[in-house]
Amino acid sequence: MSNIQQELETLCTELNEYYWLRRQPIMEHEDLTKEEAHRVMELHDSLAVKIGAFKNLISEATGIPQMGQDARWVNAMSYARALLVVSSLDQIVQTTSLARGSVKRDIELGKRDAETGEPLDKSGATRSEVPKAFIAHEGETEYLRKLEDFLDALGIEYFIAEVGASNGRSIERQVDWTQAKADFAVCLATKGKAINKKTGKHYMALNVADEIGRARLVFGNKIILLVQKGVEVHTNIREIVRAPFTTQSMDEAFIKIISELRNWGFIQAGKP
Repeated sequence: MSNIQQELETLCTELNEYYWLRRQPIMEHEDLTKEEAHRVMELHDSLAVKIGAFKNLISEATGIPQMGQDARWVNAMSYARALLVVSSLDQIVQTTSLARGSVKRDIELGKRDAETGEPLDKSGATRSEVPKAFIAHEGETEYLRKLEDFLDALGIEYFIAEVGASNGRSIERQVDWTQAKADFAVCLATKGKAINKKTGKHYMALNVADEIGRARLVFGNKIILLVQKGVEVHTNIREIVRAPFTTQSMDEAFIKIISELRNWGFIQAGKP
């Protein structure tokens, strides 16, 4: 069994276990034991990372639009005690199982790379697309403009929630819709209005903190957090890649972006 098949099988196993544990108190009206509740938290954290890693592959392998899947993922990973959580998880379990079977068949037919699961063209080379970024930020700042110019220079397409037409969508739905079009997220943590009186540091804007939380369900760990000097970062997002910047320079942050994009395979170094 190839690496990607093993990873998809693990994802299916964890999803199925998570589904039955979440279903028990909602559908069966039976409280979880302490051990089961702890297991739910473990699975939630594990799945939050895997979602970002496999969402594109699952969408491509099944032909189900990514935007629709992202909405189901958000519902399924909610801590709410609601029927929508169970129904969304049920759909995701079935979709992921279908993707696993599709990937297995394509690998056997020589249509996919056995290690990554990426589709192969007729020459045996993996297809490539222009990388797409979701930008979370607070207000129109010089730092946002510099980031946009930098991504333009790299040839990376980017999306900002408030820029696209909402077509009547709520703010939350607009963010979900915009994130669904991207491959990774860049979050600008500039100084918000609130200040921690003990440390004297500024908190990041609330909308940025919210968008980071939603981004984790979509992109997993493919998130780069650019932190302005003097901003206090929330402790529950320590595992996300961070890069500092100052009012004088964003060079260190931009170098970190390039490094991570190379690690994720979105850009490559080498001769043309």
